[in-house]
Amino acid sequence: MKSVNKEIALGLSQAIMKGNWEKVDLLLDETFTYIGDGRPAMNKSEYMYFMKNILCTSMTEMDMKFLRVIEENNFVAIDYTNEMTNSGPFIGIPATGKRVIGTGQFMREIKNGKVVSEWQTTNNFGLMVQLGVIPAPQSK
Repeated sequence: MKSVNKEIALGLSQAIMKGNWEKVDLLLDETFTYIGDGRPAMNKSEYMYFMKNILCTSMTEMDMKFLRVIEENNFVAIDYTNEMTNSGPFIGIPATGKRVIGTGQFMREIKNGKVVSEWQTTNNFGLMVQLGVIPAPQSK
């Protein structure tokens, strides 16, 4: 049986993949902060802009799978894979049309039925190899 916090944490990812921005807005607290992948922290409006206008326009047909979901108190940690198509420019890289798999982990803090914080790590190296930006490591 899923807990309410797990449903909220997973529901945010599902709403992003479906482009349900009203639901994303409802699930994020006004004080929301995102910290991930060595970039400066983002507030709610910056996060929503990034998800809607950058990630979801460059990566489409997302199929995110939640491999492990662990809850402790107000925190939900999620290990995921996300199969997606690189349909548009992504952080300065032209669209490739390739189907790629993003992997990573994120942890969301839930308070009063809303996501107040998220911390994420993404396997950007693996994604850049799949997009052809970085050559694949060669074994000796």
